[in-house]
Amino acid sequence: MVAYWRQAGLSYIRFSAICASAVRAALKPQFKTEALKAAETSVKVLKPKTACKFIVYHK
Repeated sequence: MVAYWRQAGLSYIRFSAICASAVRAALKPQFKTEALKAAETSVKVLKPKTACKFIVYHK
């Protein structure tokens, strides 16, 4: 049994983003601003300065 979002050719992440957008659009104005604020995301990517000491590289 395949999920209907998969049959439509969507990934679960895309499907959930569409659902969340629809829910936010249906909210009353007093709740919409708070929901839009919570929907904003920020990601901080850190790259290691050196290679990990515990990884053994075989040649």
